[in-house]
Amino acid sequence: MSLEAFTKVSEASKLLVEQGFSPQAVMSSIQMVGQALGVDRALVYENGSSQTPGRRLSVMRHMWGDAPMTPLMQTFPLKDQMAGWVEVLSRGQPIWEVVRNIHGSMKVNLEAQGVQSVLLSPINVGTINGTWWGFLRLDDCQKERRWTAEELNIVKTLSRSLSSALRQDLRREALAQTRSDLEAMMLRCAATGTR
Repeated sequence: MSLEAFTKVSEASKLLVEQGFSPQAVMSSIQMVGQALGVDRALVYENGSSQTPGRRLSVMRHMWGDAPMTPLMQTFPLKDQMAGWVEVLSRGQPIWEVVRNIHGSMKVNLEAQGVQSVLLSPINVGTINGTWWGFLRLDDCQKERRWTAEELNIVKTLSRSLSSALRQDLRREALAQTRSDLEAMMLRCAATGTR
């Protein structure tokens, strides 16, 4: 594994610490690491909360790529096409596979997007292995990639950095809401003369 990839994931982690889970920081981070790893696309998906019977879709929030983006990429099927993967990802573990080894509609979906190899790495909120929020997806459209242990470590590091940035942003939002609620309560008390 190249020193460049290790350097880029360090830079990406630093950027996410400084700028949080902002669109610009996420885009820059996935681009830096994606280019260093030589993948064709890097995408961040958030698990969808709305469900239709038997289906649950993750919605694409951020994307970078040299390969063409298709409308199929806007959502990623969870339970209906990757039921076995859901369990692994929700436990905080990544999944990678050569597309020709995948069966069913997931294979058709990925082939339609030009993917030959795919890697999914979870993004969690709460604690390190907390609530599964979504995932980072890396696509290789040029070759059937066998991911090395070093590459997997880099991708896991990026996922953990994305998770940390997201957790920090959620905490800041919760604190801002609490502050706003307290200020409103103090104003009501001042207006009514109560303590």
